[in-house]
Amino acid sequence: MRILPRINLPKRKAARRLWRKSKAHFNLRRVYFSVEFVVFAVIYLLVFSGGRLRFIDGFGHRTDAVASLVLIAAFILIHVVAYRRLLPKIESYYAPAPYDERKIFFDLGPGSQHVASIDQLYQHLADRIRVALDAGNAAIFTRDEASGNFNLRVLATQGRPAETDFGGKRLQLSKRAFVVRRLMNLSTPLVIEPQEIETWSQALNSVLPSMREERASEHEVLRTIKSTILIQVKQKNELVGIISFGPRRRGFQYSVADRELLMSVAGQLALIIDNARLTERMVAQERMRRELALAAEVQQRLLPSQAPKSVGIEIAGFCEPARGVGGDYYDFISFDNSQLGVAIADVAGKGMPAALLMSTVQATLRSLTARNGAPASCDLSSIVSKLNRLLFNSTNGEHYVTFFYATFDPASQRLTYVNAGHNPPLYLRADAGSEFRQLTSGGLVAGAFEHAAYEQETVQMRQDDLLFLYTDGLSEALNVEGEEFGASRIMDTLKTIASLSADQIRDVVARRVKEWCAGMSLYDDLTFVVMKVK
Repeated sequence: MRILPRINLPKRKAARRLWRKSKAHFNLRRVYFSVEFVVFAVIYLLVFSGGRLRFIDGFGHRTDAVASLVLIAAFILIHVVAYRRLLPKIESYYAPAPYDERKIFFDLGPGSQHVASIDQLYQHLADRIRVALDAGNAAIFTRDEASGNFNLRVLATQGRPAETDFGGKRLQLSKRAFVVRRLMNLSTPLVIEPQEIETWSQALNSVLPSMREERASEHEVLRTIKSTILIQVKQKNELVGIISFGPRRRGFQYSVADRELLMSVAGQLALIIDNARLTERMVAQERMRRELALAAEVQQRLLPSQAPKSVGIEIAGFCEPARGVGGDYYDFISFDNSQLGVAIADVAGKGMPAALLMSTVQATLRSLTARNGAPASCDLSSIVSKLNRLLFNSTNGEHYVTFFYATFDPASQRLTYVNAGHNPPLYLRADAGSEFRQLTSGGLVAGAFEHAAYEQETVQMRQDDLLFLYTDGLSEALNVEGEEFGASRIMDTLKTIASLSADQIRDVVARRVKEWCAGMSLYDDLTFVVMKVK
């Protein structure tokens, strides 16, 4: 038969949870007052119990009441003196230094005006809050937009700034990290007890092998920065950053007021991160703009600076990229025997990748023509075949180039050409009225197939004959109504100005296509070459 009631002691895990909750209500003053009360109560009970009480009663009736009042008065006097002198010394020795929340936010504003970079701004913020809370360290993680992981930007410790790279590896928390997923679903800071990290590390063996390395990395990061509290930085309900603080001096916990301050700081940091992203985008865009301008300048230098002087032919070229740099290309190559090489090409694609491949085409053609010397009538098809194989080997057939290459002999006025899938140049004979001939002999586009075969053709030109080479950026130029300039409109224009010089024809064609595209930006690079036999 049970006489005493059953007492169920709390389990170890529940006891730890109860202890953590109760610690949140402890502070130095409450502990001091509790100890003071216990000491006074013990002394009072010792004085007024047993033989000591009989000794006091021996002095007469009501002596115990007088002694009690005297003892209480002494307690009050000791309490007042200790409260004014002893308690401040204990607080200054043990408790974290008090801080003024308004002063902290006031200091963050002026201090941020003297920083030269985003990382310095993060460093200033972390240092200021770490000192205010008397924390061992403060770390700021920001989310990488590309990967979604949180990279350590700054780690502020007492003294000089700590390194954010450990063992040559930058610390980061994965977007799938346990603490990251918890912070996404919490509206309050996440407190991490030191024994929790040890427990997590011991539980790694029960984690799936695919996640074990990632969890181990997470635990290593938290252990390295000695994290005891994590504060989420949210922008529009999206986690954009994490603030971590190490243990406070002498192991004091972060109070409710401390956490409220940290949440306010996190709100300010969210705005800083948002502005930092905008600033970094602007800096990246400005850097890209400068690099693009430099690339455009380099590309323009690859084009002929001026037309070669020849007694037998007038020649002029025009090239305007649609995006600063482009994949269109033309070139004039002078040989020792007075022959002239003319090339025009259009790389599939636009922008920087097309420009890089275009420079490869230009360098390859120059190398092949320099190696072979002055071209013979049977050399052009082999040159284009070699160019095709070299492009295929460098791009593995993933990119191709439409290419036209011709040589003109002023002595015989013969033009030999190979057309590798390019827009057929327009040939207008001076004695043939207004009938154009298109130069189509050749083969497939260059770079698409390794063993493509090419044919060449020789055309006998005469005085005042006109040859017009162009890329599809000219024929496909659009007006505001979405109508293309078209090959027929090119022919009509050339018929009316065929009597002009090559330079004049170039200027007229460029002006008319610009008038056609008025109000519209160029969709593709605009390139053409004008040749006229003298």
